Amino acid sequence: MTEATATYQDHVRAGMLRRLYQWCIDAADKPHATWLMGIVSFVESSFFPVPPDAMLIPMSLARPQRAWFYATVCTVTSVAGGLLGYFIGAVLYDDVGQWVISVYGLSHKAEAFREAYAHWGA
Repeated sequence: MTEATATYQDHVRAGMLRRLYQWCIDAADKPHATWLMGIVSFVESSFFPVPPDAMLIPMSLARPQRAWFYATVCTVTSVAGGLLGYFIGAVLYDDVGQWVISVYGLSHKAEAFREAYAHWGA
């Protein structure tokens, strides 16, 4: 891959992340925002690159009396998503895990991590 191609791919990824982040902020104002925030929190802890804070903060500022509820929803769904992420890594790595790594273009970094871990350990 050339440097120009890599730069272009980084630019496309950055644009995608900006749109996803803006979607999260816009969704914080919707009537079903709590459900959306829970979904974002769940998928973020498994494979989604945008944290639920983009929704949690505006929602908590808009309705401070519900801030603890929102934080609880984020915590519970994040833990559930983390369990899914663990399952993907432990059981489905060859099928789903490799695909997720390649979608984010991190195959070379995953291999570098694997080598460093083999050499240095935990």
